[in-house]
Amino acid sequence: MKDLRLLCVGDAFIARRIGVYGGEADVAPLFKRIRNADVSFINLEIAIHSYEGYPIGEGKYDAYGQADPVVADDLKEIGFDICSCANNHAMDYSEGGLRTTISNLDRVGLAHSGSGINLAEAREPAFLDTPKGVISLVSACTWDLGVASHQRKNLPGRPGINPLHLDTVYHLKPQHWDQFKEIVGALDHAADIFVAEPKLIRFPDRETKFLKGEETRREYVPRKVDVEGNLRAVSDARSLSDWSFFSLHDHCMGVHAAKGYRNLDLPPDEVRDFAHKVIDVGADAYLGHGPHVMRGIEIYKGKPIFYSLGNFVFQSTLIRRQPSDLFDLWGLTGERSTVELYEKREAPPAVFFDDPSYWESFIAEVDYEEGKLSEIRLIPIILDYDQKKPLSEQRTTAGVPRLARGKQAKKIIEDLAHLSSLYGTEVNYREGAGILAL
Repeated sequence: MKDLRLLCVGDAFIARRIGVYGGEADVAPLFKRIRNADVSFINLEIAIHSYEGYPIGEGKYDAYGQADPVVADDLKEIGFDICSCANNHAMDYSEGGLRTTISNLDRVGLAHSGSGINLAEAREPAFLDTPKGVISLVSACTWDLGVASHQRKNLPGRPGINPLHLDTVYHLKPQHWDQFKEIVGALDHAADIFVAEPKLIRFPDRETKFLKGEETRREYVPRKVDVEGNLRAVSDARSLSDWSFFSLHDHCMGVHAAKGYRNLDLPPDEVRDFAHKVIDVGADAYLGHGPHVMRGIEIYKGKPIFYSLGNFVFQSTLIRRQPSDLFDLWGLTGERSTVELYEKREAPPAVFFDDPSYWESFIAEVDYEEGKLSEIRLIPIILDYDQKKPLSEQRTTAGVPRLARGKQAKKIIEDLAHLSSLYGTEVNYREGAGILAL
């Protein structure tokens, strides 16, 4: 087995080139690390196109992501080698945006997985040839929007992303069950919602279930077909590569977090169980992202599980166009400008702009020696946003990753250590970085 250095970062909601900042003192060290790694991974949470597709519309409630084709060149020049395209913005501009994104990534030589013209292609691993061996990546998403479907003999498949569906089941204790049943009946949904089973209510749609039980709790139930399909893809990828990685874009959060933690800080138990299965079938690391904040790190059977790598780039208010659907959602007419739309979205209380955890993150360097994990270094970063200033004064630079230093760097690592302690992982702050105790 050869040695390998994997560098991984989280969500890149990128709208403009960030390579132009590469000469600055707090950006250059980050880009150098990206270029010096044997393989550098990023979650591309954007569609790269020149508006070839139409806005997807139904099911969207947040900003539509778009970046011009030059951004693909920019990411490649910075040093990224492989990316995930399985996320809730991949299909923002429908099939046209997806196809053009794939074309631009292929054009610059940035390997990618997680989206395709049908489910077989979306679930197919990406392969990257390096001097340290063949790298494979399978990418999936728990978001139920723009999901690909399988092709049949008499019908083409649907373009989209590779899913890991998590169906929501609410268990209600008898007291809550009776109250909920009364409310649903009063809403006159009974004819559509009640089914033959006396202890089951489907509400407000066919996918969401309420069950009568002994306690009130929420459960996520991974769809068996998605679990089996993704695990098979990882296993097959492992057989055809020297190093195999799995990426999951997951917005779901845990429930009833322990004291000192937010529900946002941890994944559901079902996602943790799935991450273990991914390692069991041969993945060398699990690369999680999606909630836009850091989550803890677990070492499982000698392999790292990053439950969320947090944000790497966050430029959600630099995209020059947004569709009419979003203006309507925010109560604005089509005559209003995109800047006016952003200003309304940014007005307090605005979660992304009020909570500093969205603007603090890390870069992970993972070293393997002779096929085994040898060291993990966590480089703290900030996304250049000062919450004491109006966004209008820093819009063009907000969201650009920069090296954190001093007290801020130590705080980020200490926060990550706190999150990782949930999994028995020890993280120590040393010379401006976090070092995992293996």
